[in-house]
Amino acid sequence: MKSSDTASPEPSNDETDNSQIYSSQSEGSESERFDMSKIIETPRWKRILKAVDLPIQFVRIGLFVLIIWAWESRWIFKGGSPFSFLGWDYQVFPEIIPLFQGVPSEAWDFLLDIWDDSLFWGDFWVTLQEAIYGFVIGSTLGFTVGLLLGSFRRAAKVMSPFLIFANAVPKIALAPILILWYGVDIASKVALATIIVFFIVQIPVQAAVAGVDPDLDVVATSMGATQFQKFRFVVIPGILGPLFGSLRLSSIYSILAVVLGEFIVSKRGLGQRLLYETNNFGMGKAIGLITILAGLALVFNAIIGMMERRFLRWQDTEARGKVVSL
Repeated sequence: MKSSDTASPEPSNDETDNSQIYSSQSEGSESERFDMSKIIETPRWKRILKAVDLPIQFVRIGLFVLIIWAWESRWIFKGGSPFSFLGWDYQVFPEIIPLFQGVPSEAWDFLLDIWDDSLFWGDFWVTLQEAIYGFVIGSTLGFTVGLLLGSFRRAAKVMSPFLIFANAVPKIALAPILILWYGVDIASKVALATIIVFFIVQIPVQAAVAGVDPDLDVVATSMGATQFQKFRFVVIPGILGPLFGSLRLSSIYSILAVVLGEFIVSKRGLGQRLLYETNNFGMGKAIGLITILAGLALVFNAIIGMMERRFLRWQDTEARGKVVSL
């Protein structure tokens, strides 16, 4: 047998052309395929600069310096009228006498002097306890009641008039009654903070539970989810946004409530100390105490913001969990 007879047939011209076309198409598709290695990662320092936004920070610093200068120079105490450009001589804001003026430098001196003052830290601890107890008890009760009434519509109809009436009562009018009931110690301030915080949390939570998309419940039911699973994966994620918003607000109002109670009557506390300094015309010390109370509220807000970022990390929003927008 000749070798020419056993040799394989050579491919035709059509087959050669088709193979070349397929190979060129495959090479083209590979070249056009997105290459992840070509992505250039943004350096960390550039991301930080973008988040900080230096022009905004410079404007903020300039505005802060301007406010401090106007305050320290006592220019804001000179009085005036916003309608002076109309030629009106009447001063809406009269000039404040020097005895009632307080400037940031005096408040700063007070803040530097209190670090070794054991009496101050005792008052601080009393106010902190009252605010934490009122916030925790009020927010827990508000969340529980809001969750139940939002889930059970008929129970909400029964309780609605009573809750609306209780919420309509001026909370400051309850302060003297609570002091008579629970005395001048921390219990009366905790009770006042609890009542205020309760309604701040209960109303948004109830509205959020009642407003959960019913289609999500239908989908979860069709997938065989139990009541606990629907509560965990449908209801809770749907109300976390309003819940944390109400907790932010209630953390501030808990401090406001206990300071208000301490203004009326109290043995110890920053509110009682603030009232004492104001009555004795220690305006610089009063401003320092107000700054401390504002800082305490900011710390509360920061803790809730960290919790919000932890539980709502699945939300794609830059404003999530921020205390101060940087």
